Amino acid sequence: MWRKYRPLLLALGAQLLILALVPARSIIARTSGTEVTLRTMPVDPYDLLSGYYVTLAYEVERPEDARPPDVPAGTTVYVVVERDTPAWRFVRFTLDADAAGPDQVVLRGRARFGSVALDNARRLYIPEAQRHEVEDALDDVDRRALVDLRVGADGTIALLRLRVGSQTFGED
Repeated sequence: MWRKYRPLLLALGAQLLILALVPARSIIARTSGTEVTLRTMPVDPYDLLSGYYVTLAYEVERPEDARPPDVPAGTTVYVVVERDTPAWRFVRFTLDADAAGPDQVVLRGRARFGSVALDNARRLYIPEAQRHEVEDALDDVDRRALVDLRVGADGTIALLRLRVGSQTFGED
């Protein structure tokens, strides 16, 4: 009897495996990655299908004194950052995922018209009930904030929280 359903079960099993592998890198980064804090200038839009979120743009994506490698848009580029207080600071752009030195981490991103957009770090979803609280807090600090994230060994990023002044939004 099982022989009859074997091809169907194998196909379903393969699909489930693929679905499980899609978020695997983010889950690994979230559970065992290095915690990094970056400076950001967020905007607070609304997506009808997804709800309220804060769009994040980071200073390390567009540093004043460096340009990303001259590669086609969409190419994987790594941003090397170094531990500093209160936020980690930009060191260099690289195409090598293993380019981090001591107290440094690589963040995976994509080349984008003279800058780099960090992968999986662009939107932080917030509960609708906190929308006005987040908006008011951002207005009080000229829309500048800190973002805590976890970074896996391969540069995969998992967003944790947004810190605006003394308030924290997202995971605790």
